[in-house]
Amino acid sequence: MRHLSALGPTIILVMWIETFAAAVFVGLRMYTRYYIVQATGYDDWLIVASILLFIGYTSFCTVAAVYGLGSHFLDITEAQFVLSNKMEVAGQTCNIIAIATSKSSVAVFLLRLVVVPWHKVFLWACIVSTFIVCIICATLDFFQCSPMPAIFNPSIPHTVNFNFTANAIFSGGYTALMDFVLALFPWYFLAGVRIRRKERLTISFGLTLGVFAGICGIVRAVELGGLASRSDYTYDTVPLILWGSSELLVAIVCACIPVLRPLYKQLRGQEKQSNESSGPYPNRSGSKIGHGYALSSMRRDEFAANERGEGTSNSSQNNNAQDDIERDATGLDNGSDESILRDAWRYGIKETTEVHVTYG
Repeated sequence: MRHLSALGPTIILVMWIETFAAAVFVGLRMYTRYYIVQATGYDDWLIVASILLFIGYTSFCTVAAVYGLGSHFLDITEAQFVLSNKMEVAGQTCNIIAIATSKSSVAVFLLRLVVVPWHKVFLWACIVSTFIVCIICATLDFFQCSPMPAIFNPSIPHTVNFNFTANAIFSGGYTALMDFVLALFPWYFLAGVRIRRKERLTISFGLTLGVFAGICGIVRAVELGGLASRSDYTYDTVPLILWGSSELLVAIVCACIPVLRPLYKQLRGQEKQSNESSGPYPNRSGSKIGHGYALSSMRRDEFAANERGEGTSNSSQNNNAQDDIERDATGLDNGSDESILRDAWRYGIKETTEVHVTYG
């Protein structure tokens, strides 16, 4: 019953290479966050979900290729077509959800850095809208015709409920737009956030690569638009599958690059101290150090006051606040004495006087 021919081996080879490359970046990211920075956040788990869905996408498409995906329609049996179609639809579902989680990981990462309220609202809007669009697209795929088995076997008498291709093109276009938005977002919105210049450039350049994910998304949407008019579905759908895989690879890599700077510094011999900040999430010891990557202990009103030049009643407190926010965006670079000073600023320095009383 197996029928691996034509473009089938190409599907398997390309997709597994891209999946492996994405898994390497995710592995390096989690090593950095867990062992070097010693903290993990929601953005990390979203990217882990993305790579698991990517593996699912590739696995389903591999099975589909073994049973006829990539072969010419006339060269396979009806049973092979139905099975390969089922596997492809399952894989596409994984791909659609993975696109949402990978883009949301970038947005959640940026949420740690921005301080202006409407910037946070904007990022949350990107997260929620992307999830809504992708979940609707993945769901409608299973209800585009009645009865449902006709989705996998068009020879069954059925009724078309709506034009799913139009919905899929809209979803692909919208997620491509999100790629461009999140790629360009750091250059403008992080300009006012007082983090180190190297950190800002690492984040901005890394996320700018998301433009290529957007390009892949546009090409995929174009391929999807022309697919409905083609009769050799199992062969003509291959570019759609591969562009979807490439888009997911680029999205995952872009989400990982800004977080890998501590690993890069460690490899260069600039190993971080074990007491560095873990961001807004508990570190492995269970304690919370700081409240964010860049703005670890400064309250928003104090930050805004400094930006306006108003200062606070205590000039030394201002100086400490200035030092505190000019840290790494991916984990603070501080020695033990610096950490003590930071904690002293946060909690106050207590003076204890010892009195010895003697009786004659």
